[in-house]
Amino acid sequence: MAGKKKAAPPPDKLMTELARRGPHKVDRGDLGIVGMSGQIFAPRTGRKLPAVAFAHDWLAASSRYRDLAFHLASWGIVVAAPDSETGVFASDVELATDLRAAVTVLQSVQLGDGTISVDPDRVAVAGHGFGAAAAIRAASDTVLLGRPPVRLRSLAAVFPSPTTSDLLPTASTVTAASLVLAAGGQIDSMTSNALAVADALGGDVVFRTIPAADNRGLLERRSLKSFIGVNGADKATHRPVRAQLTGYLLHTLTGDDRYAAFSDPETTTGDAIATPVADTEPAELDHLSQLLGAKPPRK
Repeated sequence: MAGKKKAAPPPDKLMTELARRGPHKVDRGDLGIVGMSGQIFAPRTGRKLPAVAFAHDWLAASSRYRDLAFHLASWGIVVAAPDSETGVFASDVELATDLRAAVTVLQSVQLGDGTISVDPDRVAVAGHGFGAAAAIRAASDTVLLGRPPVRLRSLAAVFPSPTTSDLLPTASTVTAASLVLAAGGQIDSMTSNALAVADALGGDVVFRTIPAADNRGLLERRSLKSFIGVNGADKATHRPVRAQLTGYLLHTLTGDDRYAAFSDPETTTGDAIATPVADTEPAELDHLSQLLGAKPPRK
């Protein structure tokens, strides 16, 4: 029948599809042209594109996410990745402020030779580990170091890490739709507060667990194999995370119903298991006991 809407493929099939490179050719640029340290990746052409500002983990930098950013751009999403706060005493507030600055750039500056532009109403923030905490702050309604809140469509927190005590209260002021990803066995630990973040966020939340993933497995490692397309990240982590981010951002930023399953908190998509926040118990042991290798008491 003419005009009949096509049904979306099953979520598992979409995960496989989105784990592969998208149809767009990609160009890389330097945020230095707007006075910021970092990188920007964009489809070669396109007007009013969706975009995301992405924050790195502790003691990492945007170079450790080159393949991930390239992947998102190949699916039509502009990615800006600031490079500040890469040292031992990094501040998630400072990085969040730079994320907001990157969002402002995405919303107001034409890219390339003027043939690429971002729709200011279709922008998200995302981050990994320490960077996820920065992304949460950037999406909040809190003024950060004099920089006011920015308008955002969605937030993605990949394996979020605890930072300071006011992070969770700040998360409660986030009203944008949010995706929170947790690695297996790292829902509530010394290095991950994914469950607490998912519970605290103020908007609609999709919480998924990737059992085979590792919190640091998303980080890419440059080597000679990089020249043949090997990014050096843990495949069991990188593959499902890039598919999750791609599907979630395509749905929340563009409204494409083909990817609606990625915004459904009750839908398991491939290796990413839907995890009901209300029914998930925190770890039996406190974080210090976990760090020391203690075992939970027998029931």
